[in-house]
Amino acid sequence: MKKSVVLTLASFIALGTATPCFANDTLGGVASFLGSTAAMIVDVPQGIIVDSLWHMPRRTTRSLATHFGDEHGFEQNVVGAVIGVPVGMVWGIPEGALRGAKHGIGTGWEKPFSTESFLVLQYEDK
Repeated sequence: MKKSVVLTLASFIALGTATPCFANDTLGGVASFLGSTAAMIVDVPQGIIVDSLWHMPRRTTRSLATHFGDEHGFEQNVVGAVIGVPVGMVWGIPEGALRGAKHGIGTGWEKPFSTESFLVLQYEDK
């Protein structure tokens, strides 16, 4: 029993190290599936961290300061930060998970195992 488990694990490890070699056109859908799966494993936690610690608190603070009257006013930015940073951190978790999953599936399918598929891109600030 132990021998079969060890052999199975060894074959999975060997296949895992060779997975980037499958990114050529010969396997097509299998490479795209493996590429998007690998990209999702990296992109979802990365999206959660980046969105909950940077993007959403920043966007929420700016939005609140604008709605309070003056985007560049000191008081509006202080109140916007006091409210916007905690709300943005909480809201950034599901936002980052969804954005990371979308990026991992899309880019990992089109360009499996490329550098671009493992990096969640920045928002375009409006």
